[in-house]
Amino acid sequence: MSRWRVLVLSVLSAPLVVFGLLSLAYWAGGRADSSEVVSNVRLAGLDVGGMKRTEAQKAVERLAEALPTTPITIVTPEFKLTTTAKELGVNVDTSATLNAAFKVGHSDRGPLAPVRWFKSLFAARPMPIELEIDRQKADAQIALLEGPRRSLPVEPALSTTVEAVGLTPGVTGKALDVSAVLSQVPLNVSKPGTPITITTEQRLLKPTMDDETIAALAEQARNNTEKPITITAGSNTVELDARTLRPALRVAIDKGKASLELDATSVSAALDTVIPPSFNPTGVKFTILNGVPTPIAGVAAEVCCAEDSPDRLAAAVLDGKQTVELKTSTMSPEDGVAWANTLGVKEVIGEFTTNHPCCAPRVTNIHRISDLTQGVLIAPGETFSANDFVGKRTAERGFVSAPVIEDGEFKEDFGGGVSQWATTTFNAAFFGGLDIPVHKAHSIYISRYPYGREATLAFPSVDLKLRNNTPYGVVIWPTYTDRSITVQLWSTKFATGEQTAMKTSKPKCGSVKVTRTRTFLADGHTENDTFAATYDCDPPKH
Repeated sequence: MSRWRVLVLSVLSAPLVVFGLLSLAYWAGGRADSSEVVSNVRLAGLDVGGMKRTEAQKAVERLAEALPTTPITIVTPEFKLTTTAKELGVNVDTSATLNAAFKVGHSDRGPLAPVRWFKSLFAARPMPIELEIDRQKADAQIALLEGPRRSLPVEPALSTTVEAVGLTPGVTGKALDVSAVLSQVPLNVSKPGTPITITTEQRLLKPTMDDETIAALAEQARNNTEKPITITAGSNTVELDARTLRPALRVAIDKGKASLELDATSVSAALDTVIPPSFNPTGVKFTILNGVPTPIAGVAAEVCCAEDSPDRLAAAVLDGKQTVELKTSTMSPEDGVAWANTLGVKEVIGEFTTNHPCCAPRVTNIHRISDLTQGVLIAPGETFSANDFVGKRTAERGFVSAPVIEDGEFKEDFGGGVSQWATTTFNAAFFGGLDIPVHKAHSIYISRYPYGREATLAFPSVDLKLRNNTPYGVVIWPTYTDRSITVQLWSTKFATGEQTAMKTSKPKCGSVKVTRTRTFLADGHTENDTFAATYDCDPPKH
Protein backbone atom coordinates (compact mmCIF):
# COMPACT_ATOMS: atom_id res chain seq x y z
CA MET A 1 0.00 0.00 0.00
CA SER A 2 1.33 3.38 -0.90
CA ARG A 3 2.19 5.97 1.68
CA TRP A 4 -0.54 8.33 0.42
CA ARG A 5 -3.16 5.67 0.67
CA VAL A 6 -2.17 4.96 4.26
CA LEU A 7 -2.36 8.66 5.05
CA VAL A 8 -5.81 9.03 3.48
CA LEU A 9 -7.16 6.01 5.31
CA SER A 10 -5.76 7.32 8.58
CA VAL A 11 -7.42 10.68 8.11
CA LEU A 12 -10.73 9.12 7.14
CA SER A 13 -10.77 6.66 10.00
CA ALA A 14 -9.76 9.15 12.71
CA PRO A 15 -13.35 10.40 13.39
CA LEU A 16 -14.52 6.84 13.59
CA VAL A 17 -11.81 6.07 16.05
CA VAL A 18 -12.68 9.16 18.10
CA PHE A 19 -16.38 8.30 17.97
CA GLY A 20 -15.54 4.77 19.01
CA LEU A 21 -13.48 6.00 21.92
CA LEU A 22 -16.33 8.40 22.94
CA SER A 23 -18.83 5.59 22.71
CA LEU A 24 -16.58 3.33 24.74
CA ALA A 25 -16.19 6.04 27.38
CA TYR A 26 -19.96 6.80 27.33
CA TRP A 27 -20.97 3.18 27.73
CA ALA A 28 -18.19 2.47 30.16
CA GLY A 29 -19.48 5.05 32.63
CA GLY A 30 -20.12 8.34 30.98
CA ARG A 31 -23.88 7.88 31.10
CA ALA A 32 -25.42 9.87 33.90
CA ASP A 33 -26.60 8.17 37.05
CA SER A 34 -30.43 8.15 36.90
CA SER A 35 -30.57 9.21 40.56
CA GLU A 36 -28.92 12.56 39.88
CA VAL A 37 -29.14 15.48 37.46
CA VAL A 38 -26.62 15.26 34.62
CA SER A 39 -23.68 17.64 34.71
CA ASN A 40 -23.84 21.28 33.62
CA VAL A 41 -27.68 21.57 33.84
CA ARG A 42 -28.54 25.21 34.62
CA LEU A 43 -32.06 25.63 36.04
CA ALA A 44 -33.03 29.30 35.60
CA GLY A 45 -29.33 30.13 35.86
CA LEU A 46 -28.70 27.87 38.87
CA ASP A 47 -26.29 24.94 38.38
CA VAL A 48 -28.07 21.78 39.56
CA GLY A 49 -25.81 19.33 37.69
CA GLY A 50 -24.86 16.26 39.71
CA MET A 51 -27.50 16.91 42.39
CA LYS A 52 -29.50 14.10 43.90
CA ARG A 53 -33.34 14.48 43.84
CA THR A 54 -33.62 15.78 47.42
CA GLU A 55 -30.91 18.39 46.86
CA ALA A 56 -32.35 19.36 43.47
CA GLN A 57 -35.83 19.73 44.98
CA LYS A 58 -34.51 22.17 47.57
CA ALA A 59 -32.89 24.17 44.77
CA VAL A 60 -36.19 24.32 42.88
CA GLU A 61 -37.99 25.42 46.04
CA ARG A 62 -35.48 28.26 46.48
CA LEU A 63 -36.25 29.38 42.93
CA ALA A 64 -39.97 29.16 43.74
CA GLU A 65 -39.48 31.52 46.67
CA ALA A 66 -38.05 34.14 44.33
CA LEU A 67 -40.95 34.04 41.84
CA PRO A 68 -43.83 35.68 43.80
CA THR A 69 -42.37 39.19 43.56
CA THR A 70 -41.98 38.98 39.77
CA PRO A 71 -43.70 42.11 38.36
CA ILE A 72 -46.49 41.51 35.84
CA THR A 73 -47.85 44.46 33.88
CA ILE A 74 -51.10 44.26 31.90
CA VAL A 75 -51.21 46.96 29.24
CA THR A 76 -54.41 47.99 27.42
CA PRO A 77 -55.03 50.97 25.11
CA GLU A 78 -56.94 52.71 27.92
CA PHE A 79 -55.06 51.80 31.10
CA LYS A 80 -52.20 49.87 32.64
CA LEU A 81 -52.49 47.41 35.53
CA THR A 82 -49.58 46.36 37.71
CA THR A 83 -49.49 43.24 39.83
CA THR A 84 -47.14 40.43 40.85
CA ALA A 85 -46.89 36.76 40.08
CA LYS A 86 -48.14 35.90 43.57
CA GLU A 87 -51.17 38.19 43.35
CA LEU A 88 -52.08 36.80 39.93
CA GLY A 89 -51.82 33.22 41.15
CA VAL A 90 -48.68 32.37 39.12
CA ASN A 91 -46.55 29.77 40.92
CA VAL A 92 -43.62 27.49 40.18
CA ASP A 93 -44.73 23.98 39.35
CA THR A 94 -42.01 22.37 41.46
CA SER A 95 -42.91 18.82 40.51
CA ALA A 96 -42.92 19.49 36.76
CA THR A 97 -39.71 21.52 36.98
CA LEU A 98 -37.91 18.82 38.94
CA ASN A 99 -39.05 16.07 36.59
CA ALA A 100 -37.93 18.08 33.55
CA ALA A 101 -34.47 18.58 35.05
CA PHE A 102 -34.06 14.85 35.64
CA LYS A 103 -35.12 13.98 32.09
CA VAL A 104 -32.16 15.87 30.62
CA GLY A 105 -29.54 13.36 29.47
CA HIS A 106 -31.32 10.34 30.95
CA SER A 107 -33.59 9.67 28.05
CA ASP A 108 -30.96 10.18 25.31
CA ARG A 109 -30.91 6.89 23.38
CA GLY A 110 -29.90 8.08 19.89
CA PRO A 111 -26.66 7.03 18.09
CA LEU A 112 -25.22 10.51 18.69
CA ALA A 113 -25.84 10.31 22.44
CA PRO A 114 -22.07 9.89 23.14
CA VAL A 115 -21.33 13.11 21.23
CA ARG A 116 -24.00 15.05 23.13
CA TRP A 117 -22.66 13.60 26.36
CA PHE A 118 -19.11 14.71 25.54
CA LYS A 119 -20.36 18.19 24.60
CA SER A 120 -22.20 18.51 27.91
CA LEU A 121 -18.90 18.12 29.73
CA PHE A 122 -17.89 21.58 28.51
CA ALA A 123 -21.18 23.44 27.67
CA ALA A 124 -24.05 24.38 30.02
CA ARG A 125 -27.52 22.95 29.49
CA PRO A 126 -30.00 25.78 30.28
CA MET A 127 -33.43 24.73 31.62
CA PRO A 128 -36.39 27.02 32.37
CA ILE A 129 -38.62 26.60 35.43
CA GLU A 130 -42.16 25.40 34.78
CA LEU A 131 -45.12 27.52 35.93
CA GLU A 132 -48.73 26.84 36.98
CA ILE A 133 -51.64 29.29 37.38
CA ASP A 134 -54.40 29.44 39.99
CA ARG A 135 -57.31 30.47 37.73
CA GLN A 136 -59.68 31.36 40.56
CA LYS A 137 -57.10 33.67 42.11
CA ALA A 138 -56.30 35.20 38.72
CA ASP A 139 -60.00 35.92 38.07
CA ALA A 140 -60.37 37.67 41.41
CA GLN A 141 -57.17 39.72 41.07
CA ILE A 142 -57.91 40.95 37.55
CA ALA A 143 -61.45 41.93 38.57
CA LEU A 144 -60.01 43.80 41.55
CA LEU A 145 -57.45 45.61 39.41
CA GLU A 146 -60.04 46.62 36.82
CA GLY A 147 -62.27 48.09 39.49
CA PRO A 148 -64.90 50.49 38.10
CA ARG A 149 -63.44 50.08 34.61
CA ARG A 150 -65.01 46.61 34.62
CA SER A 151 -68.76 46.25 34.10
CA LEU A 152 -70.75 43.06 33.79
CA PRO A 153 -73.58 42.76 31.29
CA VAL A 154 -77.13 43.31 32.52
CA GLU A 155 -79.76 41.03 31.05
CA PRO A 156 -82.91 42.60 29.63
CA ALA A 157 -85.78 42.10 32.04
CA LEU A 158 -89.49 42.53 32.50
CA SER A 159 -90.68 45.75 34.09
CA THR A 160 -93.91 44.86 35.86
CA THR A 161 -96.61 46.56 37.88
CA VAL A 162 -100.26 45.67 38.29
CA GLU A 163 -101.05 48.31 35.67
CA ALA A 164 -98.45 47.46 33.02
CA VAL A 165 -95.81 45.06 31.72
CA GLY A 166 -92.83 46.51 29.88
CA LEU A 167 -89.19 45.96 28.99
CA THR A 168 -86.07 47.05 30.82
CA PRO A 169 -83.38 46.91 28.09
CA GLY A 170 -80.20 44.95 28.60
CA VAL A 171 -76.84 46.67 29.05
CA THR A 172 -73.56 45.60 27.42
CA GLY A 173 -70.62 45.28 29.81
CA LYS A 174 -66.88 45.24 29.28
CA ALA A 175 -64.01 43.50 31.01
CA LEU A 176 -60.63 41.95 30.42
CA ASP A 177 -60.72 38.44 29.03
CA VAL A 178 -58.93 36.55 31.78
CA SER A 179 -58.18 33.61 29.49
CA ALA A 180 -56.56 35.96 26.97
CA VAL A 181 -54.49 37.56 29.72
CA LEU A 182 -53.31 34.26 31.12
CA SER A 183 -52.50 32.90 27.67
CA GLN A 184 -49.69 35.46 27.53
CA VAL A 185 -48.17 34.39 30.82
CA PRO A 186 -45.14 32.28 29.78
CA LEU A 187 -45.37 28.62 30.64
CA ASN A 188 -41.82 28.90 31.93
CA VAL A 189 -39.27 31.56 32.79
CA SER A 190 -35.51 31.54 32.49
CA LYS A 191 -35.00 33.72 35.55
CA PRO A 192 -37.39 34.45 38.45
CA GLY A 193 -37.97 38.17 38.96
CA THR A 194 -37.77 39.06 35.26
CA PRO A 195 -40.71 41.44 34.59
CA ILE A 196 -43.56 40.05 32.46
CA THR A 197 -45.56 42.37 30.20
CA ILE A 198 -48.94 41.36 28.78
CA THR A 199 -50.65 43.39 26.05
CA THR A 200 -54.41 43.01 25.71
CA GLU A 201 -57.68 44.97 25.68
CA GLN A 202 -61.10 44.83 27.27
CA ARG A 203 -63.80 43.03 25.33
CA LEU A 204 -67.49 43.76 25.19
CA LEU A 205 -69.72 41.43 27.18
CA LYS A 206 -73.15 41.18 25.63
CA PRO A 207 -76.21 39.93 27.54
CA THR A 208 -77.13 36.35 26.71
CA MET A 209 -80.65 37.48 25.75
CA ASP A 210 -81.51 40.24 23.29
CA ASP A 211 -84.08 42.96 23.95
CA GLU A 212 -86.38 41.72 21.18
CA THR A 213 -86.78 38.30 22.82
CA ILE A 214 -87.73 39.77 26.19
CA ALA A 215 -89.98 42.39 24.57
CA ALA A 216 -91.93 39.54 22.97
CA LEU A 217 -92.30 37.88 26.38
CA ALA A 218 -93.49 41.19 27.85
CA GLU A 219 -96.22 41.39 25.22
CA GLN A 220 -97.19 37.78 25.90
CA ALA A 221 -97.36 38.46 29.65
CA ARG A 222 -99.42 41.59 29.11
CA ASN A 223 -101.95 39.80 26.91
CA ASN A 224 -102.20 36.73 29.15
CA THR A 225 -102.99 38.79 32.26
CA GLU A 226 -105.34 41.34 30.72
CA LYS A 227 -108.54 39.45 31.63
CA PRO A 228 -109.60 37.91 34.95
CA ILE A 229 -109.28 34.18 35.45
CA THR A 230 -112.11 32.07 36.86
CA ILE A 231 -111.00 29.56 39.49
CA THR A 232 -113.14 26.55 40.34
CA ALA A 233 -112.35 24.50 43.41
CA GLY A 234 -115.02 21.92 44.14
CA SER A 235 -118.26 23.78 44.80
CA ASN A 236 -116.45 27.10 45.12
CA THR A 237 -116.03 29.40 42.09
CA VAL A 238 -114.18 32.71 42.37
CA GLU A 239 -112.59 35.22 40.05
CA LEU A 240 -109.01 36.48 40.28
CA ASP A 241 -107.79 39.65 38.60
CA ALA A 242 -104.82 38.20 36.71
CA ARG A 243 -103.19 41.63 36.57
CA THR A 244 -102.41 41.29 40.28
CA LEU A 245 -99.95 38.54 39.30
CA ARG A 246 -97.94 40.78 36.98
CA PRO A 247 -95.37 41.78 39.65
CA ALA A 248 -94.70 38.05 40.14
CA LEU A 249 -93.69 37.49 36.50
CA ARG A 250 -90.08 36.48 35.83
CA VAL A 251 -87.94 35.49 32.85
CA ALA A 252 -86.49 31.99 33.05
CA ILE A 253 -83.59 30.96 30.80
CA ASP A 254 -83.05 27.26 30.14
CA LYS A 255 -80.51 26.04 27.60
CA GLY A 256 -80.40 29.46 25.97
CA LYS A 257 -84.17 29.73 25.61
CA ALA A 258 -86.17 32.37 27.49
CA SER A 259 -89.68 31.81 28.82
CA LEU A 260 -92.08 33.30 31.34
CA GLU A 261 -92.50 32.01 34.88
CA LEU A 262 -94.40 33.12 37.97
CA ASP A 263 -93.02 33.35 41.48
CA ALA A 264 -94.69 30.46 43.34
CA THR A 265 -94.92 32.29 46.67
CA SER A 266 -96.69 35.25 45.07
CA VAL A 267 -99.11 32.97 43.21
CA SER A 268 -99.92 31.14 46.44
CA ALA A 269 -100.53 34.45 48.23
CA ALA A 270 -102.82 35.65 45.42
CA LEU A 271 -104.77 32.40 45.62
CA ASP A 272 -105.22 32.87 49.36
CA THR A 273 -106.87 36.26 48.75
CA VAL A 274 -109.73 34.70 46.76
CA ILE A 275 -109.86 31.29 48.47
CA PRO A 276 -108.66 31.91 52.04
CA PRO A 277 -107.01 28.84 53.56
CA SER A 278 -109.12 26.97 56.08
CA PHE A 279 -107.04 26.55 59.20
CA ASN A 280 -109.58 24.26 60.87
CA PRO A 281 -111.71 22.83 58.05
CA THR A 282 -113.89 20.46 60.10
CA GLY A 283 -114.40 22.95 62.93
CA VAL A 284 -112.73 20.96 65.69
CA LYS A 285 -113.28 22.38 69.19
CA PHE A 286 -111.86 21.30 72.52
CA THR A 287 -113.29 20.41 75.88
CA ILE A 288 -111.22 20.38 79.05
CA LEU A 289 -112.19 17.91 81.76
CA ASN A 290 -110.14 17.45 84.91
CA GLY A 291 -107.29 19.40 83.34
CA VAL A 292 -107.15 17.23 80.21
CA PRO A 293 -107.80 18.91 76.82
CA THR A 294 -109.72 16.67 74.40
CA PRO A 295 -110.70 17.54 70.82
CA ILE A 296 -114.36 17.35 69.83
CA ALA A 297 -115.06 16.28 66.25
CA GLY A 298 -116.62 18.71 63.83
CA VAL A 299 -118.16 17.91 60.46
CA ALA A 300 -116.76 16.61 57.18
CA ALA A 301 -115.41 19.41 55.01
CA GLU A 302 -114.28 20.00 51.45
CA VAL A 303 -110.70 21.22 51.65
CA CYS A 304 -109.02 23.47 49.13
CA CYS A 305 -106.52 23.47 47.83
CA ALA A 306 -104.20 20.67 46.78
CA GLU A 307 -100.45 21.26 46.91
CA ASP A 308 -100.25 21.65 43.14
CA SER A 309 -102.85 24.47 43.09
CA PRO A 310 -100.35 27.35 42.77
CA ASP A 311 -98.66 25.48 39.90
CA ARG A 312 -102.01 24.87 38.18
CA LEU A 313 -102.97 28.52 38.50
CA ALA A 314 -99.57 29.70 37.25
CA ALA A 315 -99.70 27.34 34.25
CA ALA A 316 -103.17 28.60 33.32
CA VAL A 317 -102.08 32.23 33.49
CA LEU A 318 -98.90 31.63 31.49
CA ASP A 319 -100.92 29.78 28.84
CA GLY A 320 -103.36 32.68 28.58
CA LYS A 321 -106.34 30.67 29.84
CA GLN A 322 -109.32 32.33 31.52
CA THR A 323 -110.38 29.29 33.59
CA VAL A 324 -108.64 26.80 35.85
CA GLU A 325 -109.90 23.97 38.02
CA LEU A 326 -108.17 23.19 41.30
CA LYS A 327 -108.29 19.89 43.13
CA THR A 328 -110.01 19.57 46.50
CA SER A 329 -110.21 16.79 49.04
CA THR A 330 -112.63 15.77 51.78
CA MET A 331 -111.51 15.96 55.39
CA SER A 332 -113.53 13.68 57.68
CA PRO A 333 -114.39 14.53 61.30
CA GLU A 334 -111.99 11.78 62.37
CA ASP A 335 -109.24 13.34 60.27
CA GLY A 336 -109.92 16.65 62.00
CA VAL A 337 -109.60 15.10 65.45
CA ALA A 338 -106.39 13.30 64.46
CA TRP A 339 -104.96 16.60 63.21
CA ALA A 340 -105.99 18.44 66.39
CA ASN A 341 -104.26 15.80 68.51
CA THR A 342 -100.94 16.74 66.88
CA LEU A 343 -101.14 20.43 67.88
CA GLY A 344 -99.66 20.18 71.37
CA VAL A 345 -102.65 21.50 73.34
CA LYS A 346 -101.62 20.34 76.81
CA GLU A 347 -101.11 23.18 79.33
CA VAL A 348 -102.20 26.67 80.32
CA ILE A 349 -99.99 29.30 78.69
CA GLY A 350 -101.95 32.39 79.74
CA GLU A 351 -104.68 33.09 82.28
CA PHE A 352 -106.50 36.13 83.63
CA THR A 353 -109.52 36.87 85.84
CA THR A 354 -111.66 40.01 86.15
CA ASN A 355 -114.48 40.64 88.62
CA HIS A 356 -117.89 42.27 88.31
CA PRO A 357 -121.07 42.79 90.35
CA CYS A 358 -123.59 39.98 90.28
CA CYS A 359 -126.75 39.62 88.40
CA ALA A 360 -126.89 42.66 86.08
CA PRO A 361 -128.04 42.13 82.45
CA ARG A 362 -124.45 42.60 81.29
CA VAL A 363 -123.50 39.43 83.20
CA THR A 364 -125.82 37.45 80.90
CA ASN A 365 -123.86 38.74 77.92
CA ILE A 366 -120.51 37.90 79.57
CA HIS A 367 -121.72 34.35 80.09
CA ARG A 368 -123.14 34.10 76.57
CA ILE A 369 -119.95 35.14 74.76
CA SER A 370 -117.97 32.86 77.08
CA ASP A 371 -120.17 29.91 76.14
CA LEU A 372 -119.84 30.70 72.43
CA THR A 373 -116.03 30.90 72.52
CA GLN A 374 -115.34 28.13 75.02
CA GLY A 375 -113.15 25.48 73.36
CA VAL A 376 -112.42 27.51 70.23
CA LEU A 377 -109.21 26.31 68.56
CA ILE A 378 -106.84 28.83 66.97
CA ALA A 379 -104.62 26.88 64.58
CA PRO A 380 -100.92 27.73 64.08
CA GLY A 381 -100.67 30.87 61.97
CA GLU A 382 -104.40 31.62 62.28
CA THR A 383 -105.83 34.93 63.48
CA PHE A 384 -108.94 34.73 65.66
CA SER A 385 -111.41 37.62 65.29
CA ALA A 386 -113.99 38.01 68.07
CA ASN A 387 -116.41 39.84 65.79
CA ASP A 388 -116.05 37.35 62.94
CA PHE A 389 -116.52 34.36 65.23
CA VAL A 390 -119.29 35.63 67.51
CA GLY A 391 -121.05 37.84 64.99
CA LYS A 392 -123.50 40.63 65.73
CA ARG A 393 -124.83 40.54 69.25
CA THR A 394 -128.62 40.12 68.94
CA ALA A 395 -131.52 38.75 70.95
CA GLU A 396 -131.76 35.84 68.50
CA ARG A 397 -128.22 34.89 69.41
CA GLY A 398 -128.93 34.97 73.12
CA PHE A 399 -127.74 38.46 74.03
CA VAL A 400 -129.68 41.03 76.05
CA SER A 401 -129.69 44.81 76.17
CA ALA A 402 -127.24 46.30 78.64
CA PRO A 403 -125.14 49.48 79.10
CA VAL A 404 -122.43 50.19 76.51
CA ILE A 405 -120.05 53.08 75.83
CA GLU A 406 -120.62 54.51 72.36
CA ASP A 407 -118.93 57.65 71.04
CA GLY A 408 -117.84 58.52 74.57
CA GLU A 409 -121.33 58.27 76.03
CA PHE A 410 -123.20 55.62 78.03
CA LYS A 411 -126.00 53.99 76.05
CA GLU A 412 -127.93 50.71 75.90
CA ASP A 413 -127.43 47.99 73.28
CA PHE A 414 -127.56 44.24 72.87
CA GLY A 415 -124.35 42.65 74.05
CA GLY A 416 -123.35 45.29 76.57
CA GLY A 417 -120.74 43.73 78.87
CA VAL A 418 -118.97 41.53 76.28
CA SER A 419 -116.01 43.90 76.63
CA GLN A 420 -115.29 42.28 79.99
CA TRP A 421 -114.76 39.00 78.14
CA ALA A 422 -112.57 40.92 75.65
CA THR A 423 -110.48 42.51 78.40
CA THR A 424 -110.00 39.19 80.20
CA THR A 425 -109.09 37.40 76.97
CA PHE A 426 -106.75 40.25 75.98
CA ASN A 427 -104.83 39.90 79.24
CA ALA A 428 -104.61 36.11 78.98
CA ALA A 429 -103.05 36.58 75.53
CA PHE A 430 -100.87 39.44 76.82
CA PHE A 431 -99.24 37.22 79.44
CA GLY A 432 -99.34 34.12 77.20
CA GLY A 433 -97.08 35.83 74.65
CA LEU A 434 -99.52 35.72 71.72
CA ASP A 435 -99.62 38.37 69.02
CA ILE A 436 -102.46 40.87 69.50
CA PRO A 437 -102.65 42.63 66.12
CA VAL A 438 -106.00 44.37 66.74
CA HIS A 439 -107.49 45.78 69.94
CA LYS A 440 -108.99 48.99 71.23
CA ALA A 441 -109.26 50.23 74.79
CA HIS A 442 -112.36 51.89 76.21
CA SER A 443 -112.56 55.66 75.85
CA ILE A 444 -113.56 55.90 79.53
CA TYR A 445 -111.44 54.17 82.16
CA ILE A 446 -113.31 51.49 84.11
CA SER A 447 -111.73 50.74 87.45
CA ARG A 448 -112.37 46.97 87.41
CA TYR A 449 -109.91 46.64 84.47
CA PRO A 450 -106.09 46.99 84.49
CA TYR A 451 -105.21 50.58 83.61
CA GLY A 452 -104.19 50.81 79.93
CA ARG A 453 -104.32 47.04 79.54
CA GLU A 454 -107.86 46.33 78.44
CA ALA A 455 -110.05 45.95 75.36
CA THR A 456 -113.56 46.67 74.18
CA LEU A 457 -115.79 45.34 71.40
CA ALA A 458 -118.37 46.90 69.09
CA PHE A 459 -119.76 45.12 66.04
CA PRO A 460 -118.49 45.44 63.36
CA SER A 461 -115.98 48.28 63.82
CA VAL A 462 -114.16 47.54 67.09
CA ASP A 463 -112.60 44.09 67.24
CA LEU A 464 -110.19 41.99 69.26
CA LYS A 465 -107.89 39.78 67.20
CA LEU A 466 -105.40 37.23 68.48
CA ARG A 467 -102.83 35.75 66.13
CA ASN A 468 -101.40 32.35 66.93
CA ASN A 469 -97.71 33.00 66.36
CA THR A 470 -96.72 29.57 67.67
CA PRO A 471 -96.32 26.17 66.01
CA TYR A 472 -98.96 24.78 68.39
CA GLY A 473 -102.73 24.99 68.62
CA VAL A 474 -104.21 27.52 71.07
CA VAL A 475 -107.56 26.86 72.78
CA ILE A 476 -109.67 29.61 74.37
CA TRP A 477 -111.27 28.38 77.60
CA PRO A 478 -113.45 30.91 79.43
CA THR A 479 -115.17 29.97 82.69
CA TYR A 480 -117.30 32.14 84.94
CA THR A 481 -119.20 32.64 88.18
CA ASP A 482 -121.87 35.17 89.03
CA ARG A 483 -119.15 37.65 89.96
CA SER A 484 -116.09 36.87 87.79
CA ILE A 485 -114.83 35.60 84.47
CA THR A 486 -111.59 33.67 83.95
CA VAL A 487 -110.04 33.04 80.54
CA GLN A 488 -107.38 30.39 80.11
CA LEU A 489 -105.39 29.80 76.94
CA TRP A 490 -104.26 26.19 76.50
CA SER A 491 -101.33 25.21 74.26
CA THR A 492 -97.63 24.42 74.65
CA LYS A 493 -95.57 27.18 76.20
CA PHE A 494 -93.81 29.10 73.45
CA ALA A 495 -93.37 32.60 74.89
CA THR A 496 -94.19 34.51 78.05
CA GLY A 497 -95.27 38.13 78.36
CA GLU A 498 -94.92 40.67 81.15
CA GLN A 499 -95.64 44.36 81.52
CA THR A 500 -92.28 46.11 81.81
CA ALA A 501 -93.19 49.78 81.42
CA MET A 502 -96.05 52.26 81.39
CA LYS A 503 -96.03 55.85 80.18
CA THR A 504 -98.94 58.17 80.98
CA SER A 505 -99.73 61.78 80.16
CA LYS A 506 -101.95 62.33 83.24
CA PRO A 507 -103.01 60.30 86.28
CA LYS A 508 -106.08 58.17 85.55
CA CYS A 509 -106.85 59.83 82.19
CA GLY A 510 -105.26 61.04 78.96
CA SER A 511 -102.92 58.88 76.93
CA VAL A 512 -101.23 55.76 78.26
CA LYS A 513 -98.75 53.42 76.64
CA VAL A 514 -98.06 49.97 78.08
CA THR A 515 -94.90 48.07 77.09
CA ARG A 516 -94.90 44.29 77.03
CA THR A 517 -91.70 42.26 76.97
CA ARG A 518 -92.03 38.79 75.50
CA THR A 519 -89.46 36.09 76.19
CA PHE A 520 -89.35 33.31 73.62
CA LEU A 521 -88.52 30.07 75.36
CA ALA A 522 -86.71 28.28 72.53
CA ASP A 523 -83.67 30.56 72.61
CA GLY A 524 -84.44 33.09 75.36
CA HIS A 525 -84.52 36.14 73.09
CA THR A 526 -86.88 38.97 73.99
CA GLU A 527 -89.09 41.34 72.00
CA ASN A 528 -91.03 44.42 73.08
CA ASP A 529 -94.39 45.64 71.83
CA THR A 530 -96.65 48.45 73.03
CA PHE A 531 -100.39 48.94 73.59
CA ALA A 532 -101.97 52.37 73.69
CA ALA A 533 -105.13 53.80 75.23
CA THR A 534 -106.64 57.27 75.54
CA TYR A 535 -109.05 57.95 78.38
CA ASP A 536 -111.50 60.85 78.62
CA CYS A 537 -110.48 63.20 81.42
CA ASP A 538 -114.07 64.51 81.73
CA PRO A 539 -116.25 61.43 81.22
CA PRO A 540 -120.06 61.63 81.29
CA LYS A 541 -121.89 60.49 84.38
CA HIS A 542 -123.35 57.00 84.27
